[in-house]
Amino acid sequence: MKWLAVISLCFSCCVSAHSLSTAFIQLQPDAKGLSARLELSIVDLQQVLNWPTDQDVRWSDIQKHKATITSYLHQHMYLQDAQNNRCIFETDASAWTAVEKNHSYYLSLPLFSSCNTEQSTLHYQLFSELHDHKLLVNWQQKQWVISQQSPQLNLIKATL
Repeated sequence: MKWLAVISLCFSCCVSAHSLSTAFIQLQPDAKGLSARLELSIVDLQQVLNWPTDQDVRWSDIQKHKATITSYLHQHMYLQDAQNNRCIFETDASAWTAVEKNHSYYLSLPLFSSCNTEQSTLHYQLFSELHDHKLLVNWQQKQWVISQQSPQLNLIKATL
């Protein structure tokens, strides 16, 4: 019986130590298309971009990997319009900041796209390697969830 208690205790510690992988985005239509603020967990970036996990990520590490982060973003997150044209989000790396949210650190990136948002679908597959990852979307005063099971959000239908 003692071994069962020890195993249960070890398992409960592992479960409680696990945190879900979550990113956040706030989308706003503007005169040129769409602006956004994306917040990505620095720990998630560290995992998927294969940065050393035996040390904390410093701001200088993020600055050193700006091109890698931007490329990863372009490959895994984009808008697609009604004619199936793919529009990427642009970002100004000099405006990136680190923010603390829910006892974790996030990389906050301003984004913009010139796509017609009234006829677009947001495709999101960042951190698809992490089985529990989700993106919480704030769009038109409503909240949406994008996950591996549902990796896109039709912005037209989301406004209705």
